[in-house]
Amino acid sequence: MRAGILANSLPAALKIYDEALKVRGCAPFILLCPTQGESGWRSVSKHLARLFLKRGRAKSLRLIFGRRVLLFRKRLDHPDTLERLKRLNLDVGLHKAGVIYREPTIHAFRLGILNPHIGRLPGYRGRNVMEWSVIQGDAVGITVFFIDAGIDTGQRIVLREEVDIKHCRSIGEAKQYLFDLDAEFFRRALELLRSEDFEYQLNDDSGRRYYVMSKLFQGVVEKVIMNYEF
Repeated sequence: MRAGILANSLPAALKIYDEALKVRGCAPFILLCPTQGESGWRSVSKHLARLFLKRGRAKSLRLIFGRRVLLFRKRLDHPDTLERLKRLNLDVGLHKAGVIYREPTIHAFRLGILNPHIGRLPGYRGRNVMEWSVIQGDAVGITVFFIDAGIDTGQRIVLREEVDIKHCRSIGEAKQYLFDLDAEFFRRALELLRSEDFEYQLNDDSGRRYYVMSKLFQGVVEKVIMNYEF
């Protein structure tokens, strides 16, 4: 299985790369993409600066010279980028980039692009879903699913699991804890995709889409989280 980690920085992708290497038969690549509205040259300069200023330069250079890191100067849905993606013959993409994926980009991967959503689909789509889960007394969790052009509407769920956040003391700490689990959940999703008896779970229309939570409600969530018992 050939997996492409779509990221805006090399340091952000390294943990995911290391976890993907643990999957039997998986060959991961890091695809460095410009952020929304960023020029190609600015993107190149940013990546070079991070390479020489951040820790772990030796490992990064090994990956670059080993052709495991590819730099895209043009946006992901640009015809030149799409052609490069298709030539790579990638089976699956792993979302770690702050961009919106259009259908031509999604279809450049044989299976599609996986997203680790910090909400339990199909019940919680959209924004601030961790907070909405807490305020409604529901379990918090992570869903790894194949995206489509909609908002958390991709129908193929690979992995969905509750995650205990009772050790966290704030919304920020809880969300960061969930975000930091992305590499582990990507690895587990890739392992499931390689298993012979794997079947997708369905992300149907039974849930609802949530929007940005007001500061008033966020204050309530903060109090709930602060009062969690260990």
